[in-house]
Amino acid sequence: MRRNFLKVISEGREYAKTWPHHSVTAAFTESRVIPVTRLGERWTPAIAVLNAALFYQFMPTEQLAQGMLLSLIMLSLPLQGLYWLGWRARQPLSPRLRAWYKELQDKLKASGKPCYPQGTSGPDYYDLAVIVRQALDTLPPHQH
Repeated sequence: MRRNFLKVISEGREYAKTWPHHSVTAAFTESRVIPVTRLGERWTPAIAVLNAALFYQFMPTEQLAQGMLLSLIMLSLPLQGLYWLGWRARQPLSPRLRAWYKELQDKLKASGKPCYPQGTSGPDYYDLAVIVRQALDTLPPHQH
């Protein structure tokens, strides 16, 4: 299934906002990718402009193209993180994570909290992020 690049980037942003930052989710790759991507979104444009200015000022004109290319590569790094997050958000869960998802869903239903509906093909990582966030907000700590 092909998806639009900008749609995947926007899904990555939404997934990064939804993903809970808690010790329960610390073992997931997202807990490392999201902070680095946010840091990259904040600082990479300034570093890329500084790099381009330094290449323009101090390097010979023959190397100006390499400096500009390096700045463009730097600017693409946060986009790569967001793209990976958008791709990951729509990946189906492994059987172990699916069991944990169902367990949290049952606990939330038992506590009277309406659960986030899963997609037609089963739960994915975005659904997991939503239900873990709901569980962290609703359930007592020993039931996570």
